[in-house]
Amino acid sequence: MFDRIRLWFFALMLIVPASLLLACGARREPTIPAAPKKAEETAGPALFLKEGFDENNSGWLEAADAEASQGYRDGKFFFEIRAPDLFVWDNPGINVQDFVLSVKARQVSGDSENSYGVLVRYVDEGNFYRFDLSGDGRYAVFKLENAEWVPLADWQASAYVRPQGEVNLIQIDCQGAKMTFYVNGQELIDVQDRSFERGDVGLLASTFADPNVEVEFDNLEIREVQD
Repeated sequence: MFDRIRLWFFALMLIVPASLLLACGARREPTIPAAPKKAEETAGPALFLKEGFDENNSGWLEAADAEASQGYRDGKFFFEIRAPDLFVWDNPGINVQDFVLSVKARQVSGDSENSYGVLVRYVDEGNFYRFDLSGDGRYAVFKLENAEWVPLADWQASAYVRPQGEVNLIQIDCQGAKMTFYVNGQELIDVQDRSFERGDVGLLASTFADPNVEVEFDNLEIREVQD
């Protein structure tokens, strides 16, 4: 068993199919982040982090209790939540400002209205940006600032977000105040916000009213922005 602290409860606006206000909890596990892997010199953009999750000692937290579990499995990193209103995530422990992030993600099972995605410019547990996908083909962008959620792009459907069971390639370009969000090579939205200039990244999973979701991630890369 491991220690777990519920840090806060918050509300997200979720369109299912009309706008509903759902409460969600947050969890953060203590971990000692590993140094990012160094890549060989290339002529292209510098590589800040490359993670294939093939080795289970690369610094991501493995943990489990009655409500949730996370860890390495079959060359991927997974989260499984078995409780409602719970938000879990993990960070690799890097500090980047302008970058391009890409990762493959898939909802394996659970209610399609639950969510999974990526954190960027993570300053601390109460300050970061969050990009979510849902198993029924929607996406949203939120900012957590001083433990208060601010929607930067409310939940909306996209034909480019593949449904539960299929892999989505997530890409986020962060350059200055502008953040551009892509799925499967298609730009979904860009937002402008100057609250956080740099920070860590993270992978996440979240449940709302339904207690079950299982997601997995693979091939995480973070590169410098190419002019």
